[in-house]
Amino acid sequence: MEPELKNVVRVTPSEKIRFKCSFCGECCRHVKETVPVDCQDIFYLSRFLRDSGEKFDCTDQVLQKFAEPVLINESGYFVYFLKSVGEQDACIFLKDNRCRIQKAKPKACKIYPFVVEPNESGKHRYLLSRERIAHFKGPQTDVKAWMKKYFNQESREFLASDFGTAPQISILLRGIPENRKTEALLHFHRLRYSEYDLDRPFIDQFQRNQEKLLAVLESMCE
Repeated sequence: MEPELKNVVRVTPSEKIRFKCSFCGECCRHVKETVPVDCQDIFYLSRFLRDSGEKFDCTDQVLQKFAEPVLINESGYFVYFLKSVGEQDACIFLKDNRCRIQKAKPKACKIYPFVVEPNESGKHRYLLSRERIAHFKGPQTDVKAWMKKYFNQESREFLASDFGTAPQISILLRGIPENRKTEALLHFHRLRYSEYDLDRPFIDQFQRNQEKLLAVLESMCE
């Protein structure tokens, strides 16, 4: 393994690491602005909460209650992170030391302790987060098997497409006249996070919305 970033190292699919979840809840604390929820995450979370009997029927309601936007760069491009609560900045879904949304938790939580980054070839590289060092004991975990189990084909397809269009969207946002920037960001939110039918497949809607967003932003730059 090679050093990559602070507390993060590169791993290959063939590697094995020692990892065991002790259900201590530590990885769910001190997480302010560290648990991203992308549009795929929020789609399935909204569907899960609705089907669990909670009074949510659209992604906007879930975002408003459980997430907060964070600006990524000066273009106005923003992403959502799960809210944190209390003195320990615990995840808003941590209750009695357990995750309330275990079956629909975000990708960042599903694949932990790994992190996925698409590369320029459209494939993915894997990183290992070692912030919670106490987790790295117990039985050996096969990286490839772990990712196959928790990082499914739809997530791979989504992430590659999302990362592929993000630079273009950011460039277009920078080109929007200042007097139309608010309008552009409303389109950005609507087509990335809001305009979804929870009873239809996600990936087709996402790809359609991406095409619409690019077209809208291009027209606003003219």
